[in-house]
Amino acid sequence: MTTTPRPTLSLTVRGPDDLLAAAPVLLGFWPEESVVLMTSGARHPFHARMDLPSPGAPSSFGCREVAEALLEPAVHYGVSHVALLYYADDPAAADEVHRSLRRACRRRGLVVVRALHADRTHYRELDHPDPSGRRRRWRYDVSAHPFVVEALVSGRLAHRSRADLVASLDPDPAAVGAVGAALVAGRFADAGVPVDGRAIRAAGDWVHRVVRDLTAVDALPGDADLARLLWVMQAGRVRDAAWSAIVHRTAAAHVRLWTDAVRRAPDALVAAPAALLGWAAWQAGDGALAWVAVDRCTRAEPGYRMAAQLGSILQAAVPPQSWQGGFAWDEGLPEAPVIS
Repeated sequence: MTTTPRPTLSLTVRGPDDLLAAAPVLLGFWPEESVVLMTSGARHPFHARMDLPSPGAPSSFGCREVAEALLEPAVHYGVSHVALLYYADDPAAADEVHRSLRRACRRRGLVVVRALHADRTHYRELDHPDPSGRRRRWRYDVSAHPFVVEALVSGRLAHRSRADLVASLDPDPAAVGAVGAALVAGRFADAGVPVDGRAIRAAGDWVHRVVRDLTAVDALPGDADLARLLWVMQAGRVRDAAWSAIVHRTAAAHVRLWTDAVRRAPDALVAAPAALLGWAAWQAGDGALAWVAVDRCTRAEPGYRMAAQLGSILQAAVPPQSWQGGFAWDEGLPEAPVIS
């Protein structure tokens, strides 16, 4: 599921075209074969997307799963009104999921203010049919809608599809090779991963300082520094030194830093930067990128604890404002030696 708090974005929606334009802007990509939930009436509104149940899945189970995943966070956060958008080439698939979601909304006291099914060129109203009884379809094209144009200019809508978003984290072979060469040149394997308290303290202090300095000026590390970062962050406490620096105010700079690190990291070392990217993306209000980063992390290292924790946060649509950052990553470690 893609959850998108987007705390700094406000869009005024007046009709179907506005809804259909708002969806890709809020998600960061153009949805396909998806159900999109937009919420209002809560202190922390959020928006979410899920894949439509696959044709081969048992239909009742697939629809029930979608309803529970989308609506439980809505009820938890006091949402009163929702809009439902179904992007599907097959109208029957949209109708089936909507029947289940509409019943679930009624049971939970949620008002469905609009429900639309859209294919690539037309949309239709699902709960407000034409007075004649016909299922009318209206042509739409929101590519030049003001919401979309502004999002394209600002970079908020940077991907044509979720597949494109996933591909944006694919490794850059030449960059991976350069970092791999730096790992060998730095002889990091000879020293090993930090394990004792003093080694973890020293490595963590260095990581915290480097990450703070890079994000302060929105810069990216060279191959040697990135190689060292990736190597020492195999130790969870050292990774936490970078994690503690991620706060809402600096989240965008952390997104750029860790996106670059993921694309340049050898696969054996990509889990930590991918998890940090996911956390930074959540803090930046980009739930779509956060989920993709979680997936990238768990592909490289199944069961990675930080990714599982973030996945639970995203699934529950926890607002980014709930995270303060700046925690004491070094609590309990030996003090750094004083050099005179």
